[in-house]
Amino acid sequence: MTIHDDGGFNPEALYDQFPPGAEAGFGPEQGYNQFVRLNDESLFTDEARANPVISEFLAAPFSVTYVQFKSSYRESEYFIHKPHLAMAGLVDGIVGSVDSFPAEKPHIGTYVINHDRTLAWRVTRSLIIEDGAQAGQIIHKEDGS
Repeated sequence: MTIHDDGGFNPEALYDQFPPGAEAGFGPEQGYNQFVRLNDESLFTDEARANPVISEFLAAPFSVTYVQFKSSYRESEYFIHKPHLAMAGLVDGIVGSVDSFPAEKPHIGTYVINHDRTLAWRVTRSLIIEDGAQAGQIIHKEDGS
């Protein structure tokens, strides 16, 4: 997918200059660039599902999704700069999407923890909550030490 702004600038051409994470060991097979819904009943044992708190979590009117990216790779650049495309499953190299994420007119609120650490060369992890109309995410960047 290519999107141009009014000035003819194509940001995707810049993002595509970054190498794909999988080429450097940061692909879905290594646990990166893949959206995974956490409040998925199949991930919990019968014993866990019997816990009222877990039962309510699984029945909540929203999905909770986890994803991580290695900064300064193609998929991370898309996720940071065009999260609506990444969350909707429209970026090559990113597996899956955020459940029920609206491809049309999405609303995303973002809070970044440790933003002072910069995004460059850090692992960026996100927890996303969506309810079919909008999404909120908390991004945490590793400290790199």
